[in-house]
Amino acid sequence: MRIRATTLVATLSLAISPPALADLGRDVEALSLAWSAFGHVTHLAPRLLERGDVLPLVLPVGPLDPKNADCATLAVLGTSSTQFLLDPGARAAAARNLPEGSLAGALSITRCGEAKPALAALALEMRSPRGVLEFLVLESEGEPPPLTAVLPGRDPGPLADTPSSGPRPMVAPVAIRLRSLEERAAREQALELTTLDLVAGGLGSGSTLLTLPPGCHRFDLLAEEVERRAADVDLEISRTDGNEVLAADHGESSDGGALVCVSVPTTVNVRFAGVSPFAKLALVRARWDLDRSLPARFPGEVRARMSGLLRAGRRSLGQAPLVDEALGIQGDTLDWLRVEPGACYLVLAVGVHGDIAGLSIAAQTSQRTAQSRLDPDVPGAALSFCAGSEERVLIEVEARGLALVWMSAVWQVGRAVLGEGPR
Repeated sequence: MRIRATTLVATLSLAISPPALADLGRDVEALSLAWSAFGHVTHLAPRLLERGDVLPLVLPVGPLDPKNADCATLAVLGTSSTQFLLDPGARAAAARNLPEGSLAGALSITRCGEAKPALAALALEMRSPRGVLEFLVLESEGEPPPLTAVLPGRDPGPLADTPSSGPRPMVAPVAIRLRSLEERAAREQALELTTLDLVAGGLGSGSTLLTLPPGCHRFDLLAEEVERRAADVDLEISRTDGNEVLAADHGESSDGGALVCVSVPTTVNVRFAGVSPFAKLALVRARWDLDRSLPARFPGEVRARMSGLLRAGRRSLGQAPLVDEALGIQGDTLDWLRVEPGACYLVLAVGVHGDIAGLSIAAQTSQRTAQSRLDPDVPGAALSFCAGSEERVLIEVEARGLALVWMSAVWQVGRAVLGEGPR
């Protein structure tokens, strides 16, 4: 097995292009100058955020004093392609007429009199891969002109009305959903299927301990509707020895689902929340063996996580030959992979050691670039691609985490025929 070096992370000056910074700087200067005609403008320190970062806004105390009847206006500016969302926090007043997210990389909010302290409860969530955000606070007697009147380039134009999907459909009874899970387990040849009845506590949450044998375990937690209101089930499965979260489902659904693969008998804590107090639930667990096509010499934890990737993606290796494997550490790793022209490949990458914050794979051929989808609900990254006429493909693994070591493996899974799909 070859050990590959990790490339240096790009510096901030390279991550953000100078023209983008120049446009942002001009907009900040123009808005600050225009607002100065209406009152006092405070320019807060800019912040560099990455996707998923949540920034609580710390605003000056003076402009938010509710004893004054004047107004406070907050403007947040990024480059025109930057996207971010606002979280109003616990204060309901802050959510009134609050823009949900940026338009053309900008948004502004005005609050007057007693409503001004609501601005202190706001937080920003970055949705773009990376970007710098600038913050301006105006203290004025009345509301200033709209931000787009000063910066017409930030006007996205007319917005379409939000479509309505109609009333929410009724959720099928638990008995019917249980039958559907039993049929799915039979189709997928599960080795074991168990159902455990649970009862939520007074806060609509609860937990139970289970010891899992080696293999892949699919959990489904089902809850009944109460008074025509669907439950919002959150499910989390963690180790009891170190509280490491193995899988979680925090979606908005009456069912919670999670896939956990282990190589040795493991005791886990299954926690749930979001249901009605004292509600009855059904915890369904289906089990399969770890994927037998993975080399037995791979470490047990690696085989478990790769089995999880294959099962989550409904992929099968069959008799596909293993053509490459490697170890790497956190950061961006680039290396060339020798390929056969017209052949198709599957790349799997999983963590071996440390805490994983994100893991993704990209493959660049002469014709196109394929990239894995970053999914926090799967234990690694998987990518399929087909080579064109070239004999080398550039593989990039981006790993984020703490003291992270990862392992990747590549299989040749088929060939692409001109005029046909991969086979």
